[in-house]
Amino acid sequence: SSGYHISVKGGRFLEAVAQADTIVFDKTGTLTYATPTVAAVVPFGGHDEAEMLRLAACLEEHYPHSMANAVVAEAKRHALTHEEYHSQVQYVVAHGISSMVEGKKVIIGSAHFVFEDEGCRIPEGEQAVICIHDPLRREAREAVRALHESGFTNVVMMTGDNRRTAEAVAAEVGVDAVYAEVLPEDKAAFIRQEKAKGHTVIMV
Repeated sequence: SSGYHISVKGGRFLEAVAQADTIVFDKTGTLTYATPTVAAVVPFGGHDEAEMLRLAACLEEHYPHSMANAVVAEAKRHALTHEEYHSQVQYVVAHGISSMVEGKKVIIGSAHFVFEDEGCRIPEGEQAVICIHDPLRREAREAVRALHESGFTNVVMMTGDNRRTAEAVAAEVGVDAVYAEVLPEDKAAFIRQEKAKGHTVIMV
């Protein structure tokens, strides 16, 4: 199917592909275009929408991730300047960012990062959310169907995204299993686990 091409030399690789029964997709950039955009900014507790977007972009400009880029691009689209007025930026791979803004700690990232790692307890009515949309590839569902027809019995999707988002994408493309809110090391552990069970696995 268009969008999923493998160019190889050597019979051993082709033989391994022919024997594979499990294929694992890392969602972003394979099943989706990896070009997320901001769908909405939902402020609470009397906060201003533009100010929340500006603050988010100020932090996200330091994070080399497609979702962070989407926030920065949205702020630029609204002509919101987010000059450097924070310090002590901390990079937290695959989770989010922590920084100091005008003497106050500010964090942005996944629910896992905010509520579990950082232990935040947000008062009722004080939440603020930025909704991110990453379009599904047009050929994704067709590709998954073709893989099933080719003999793959276990088509898996793994993602660091939250479960609700992951399950919506999984239902749309027709994968057999979905694992959400996983870290890079979790993906590697899953591959080792499936191989230990006797499966031949391909990771995309």
